[in-house]
Amino acid sequence: MTSWPPGTLLPGLDPADRQALLAMGTRRAFPAGDTLISEGSPGTDAFVLLDGYVKVLCNTPDGRAVLVSIRIGGEIVGELAALDHQPRSASVVALTSVTARALPRDAFLRFMDERPGAAAAIRRAVVAELRQATRYRVVVGGAPVGVRLALVLDQLAESFGRPCAEGVRIEVPLSQPELASLIGASEPSLHRALSELRARQVVATRYRRLIVLDLAGLRAYAGG
Repeated sequence: MTSWPPGTLLPGLDPADRQALLAMGTRRAFPAGDTLISEGSPGTDAFVLLDGYVKVLCNTPDGRAVLVSIRIGGEIVGELAALDHQPRSASVVALTSVTARALPRDAFLRFMDERPGAAAAIRRAVVAELRQATRYRVVVGGAPVGVRLALVLDQLAESFGRPCAEGVRIEVPLSQPELASLIGASEPSLHRALSELRARQVVATRYRRLIVLDLAGLRAYAGG
């Protein structure tokens, strides 16, 4: 059986509920760069991510796409439009190759009606996502760029980190423009903040990879 990270939706479901959810809909594969969901579109399918990473993007009033979160196999995306039948509130794009189950709205709602335990778990996942989005807006809106970067790297290391010889390797393959978007900063500002963290020997950078060398130091820097 596929193993999903703790804290994601799928491992938290009752085995019978999980099996029923994964038997629904259509299995789909998306290469890196493909769009699962487009902001503003009328689609109402929910997608259960089986593996891979996706990025969630929102458009600003001046037309820029801002990266607001990363989601991973074991989680569900697109559930808000399935629940309220409103246009998509964000775009979801594959960061890596992704496999997912596309769940039609009617089947998804029927599943929630028939399986209250699973419905409660899905609602908890929605609430957790909204709480994280609220915290993200506070961080990006109120802190200096270096502190924003340290806070986001701490969160990425906690959610997507894997121990390695040097420290903790963040598995999400983010480019520097994507990381700049995630912390709400310009690329030059990101480069300066990364340079300072490298000089402090807190992080190391590789091609589309970040390694946290000193997690305690990163958290101390994030705390001011």
